[in-house]
Amino acid sequence: MVATALLGLLLTGLTSTFIFMLRSSVSLGNYADMNRDGSYFLEKFGREIRMTEDVVAISTSSFTLDIDNANSDETVTYTYDASSGNLIRYSDTNGTKEAMLNGISSLTIEYYNILGQITTNINEVKAIQLRVDLTRDNMRSENTDHIISARYNMRNRIITN
Repeated sequence: MVATALLGLLLTGLTSTFIFMLRSSVSLGNYADMNRDGSYFLEKFGREIRMTEDVVAISTSSFTLDIDNANSDETVTYTYDASSGNLIRYSDTNGTKEAMLNGISSLTIEYYNILGQITTNINEVKAIQLRVDLTRDNMRSENTDHIISARYNMRNRIITN
């Protein structure tokens, strides 16, 4: 009877330890995925913003850019779809579509003029900065990652007044 009680306590302890370790490993995997996705996105996004020649359209959830690639010019649209939580990159030039980030709980796009002030005038946009909150489920709780991109300047875009 005593042995059964001790064995029950031991199994309860082992089970709770196993569940704790499982949840911890899921959290670590979530953070690793969010970090990998964020790094890939920031590298590609930053490269394209710096090569931008012209801004075609801007809004609070999307923007379209003309990019001067080494091979040819490309028109690219970045769109945040709040219902699916995805940031989509669509190439108008070759018709490709790619989910750059997923699991987004909030995204803010800020446009800056040449003086570093926030602007909504498409003719003044010289830089773009994104603020993104990523979320992943971890059984009972959520893991979150907050990404603030650098303020990427459009090196090839000429602003005239």
